Amino acid sequence: MATTTNQQGHQSDVGVFASEVDEMKERITDKLQRRQDERVAKLEEIKTQRESATGKQENADYFRSNFTKEKAAIENRLAAVSNNVDKSALTDLFDELVTDVQKLLKFVTESTLSLTSYQIRKFQDEVYSLYADVEAKRNELIPKKKFAFKGRQKKSDKPKQVDKPKAVVEEVDGPAKIPKDLLKFQCGFVDLSDSDMTLKSDEIQAKDVGLTSLNSCTVKLFGSPNAIHMNNLKNCKVFSGPVPGSIFVDNCQDCTIVVSCQQLRVHHTTATQFYLHVTSRAIIEDTSGVGFAPYNWSYEGQEEDFQTSQLDRSRNSWDDVDDFNWLASDKASPNWSIIPPEKRVASW
Repeated sequence: MATTTNQQGHQSDVGVFASEVDEMKERITDKLQRRQDERVAKLEEIKTQRESATGKQENADYFRSNFTKEKAAIENRLAAVSNNVDKSALTDLFDELVTDVQKLLKFVTESTLSLTSYQIRKFQDEVYSLYADVEAKRNELIPKKKFAFKGRQKKSDKPKQVDKPKAVVEEVDGPAKIPKDLLKFQCGFVDLSDSDMTLKSDEIQAKDVGLTSLNSCTVKLFGSPNAIHMNNLKNCKVFSGPVPGSIFVDNCQDCTIVVSCQQLRVHHTTATQFYLHVTSRAIIEDTSGVGFAPYNWSYEGQEEDFQTSQLDRSRNSWDDVDDFNWLASDKASPNWSIIPPEKRVASW
């Protein structure tokens, strides 16, 4: 009887051991399978990244090739223009050239996902330079009439029928319009969406910067430009080093602007926050829903930029705002406010 009991116990132990071995095998198998799945997933991720990088490079190569070809075609047509052509035909020809330049600018704008910030800026600058060449030759071959006094017209004379002049650049129908005052800006960005852009000190030092028609962009200006002009920005963040001159903000909405300057002028702007260092009173006009807080952006080399700009860091009138649309002296303007400390962004 004892022998039978021992045999049963031994069989029970063997069964338990076998069960444990099976569980261990199952755990090892599961672990190996998980590792295999992870390796496969990692390889797929690497493959996807490579394909994405290859696709992006192919898109960039396609853009560069077509941009170069289209730009060369415009340059060749411009070089062939001469004063032997009838004046009315010249006007049409220059309008066509301007439209082609606008299409080239739109091509750059639509290709931003395939280009780096530096490439975007480089190709935009090439377009603006080409536009300047077109306008320079237009002015050379179709000079504007000089002002002169004319004799009084007789009442019996019928007034001459004057054709309406051709639209200038900003009115030409085209896929991407070039701002008429763009050429006065020496650097900047125009017509971009969902992009992060940077200009370094050697690119903006003592220059006028233009930021026009940007949507959901972040712009960082490292250095000390002469002036900054912002126009038609929506949902953007703009950061700048010290500006010894003025910063002009017009027609901006839902933006955050972190700047240091001698003077700030804001027009037609709503729902925008300013983190400001300014040595004179900030001015707002036709503006509402804007908030102000002290300038708090820092970057390497900023102290040298302040020395270059000669702005007084100890003098900051960030909370002294003059609203040209609010004349009541006994009540504060409802169009601007101080951002409460607890709602300010502490660092960028």
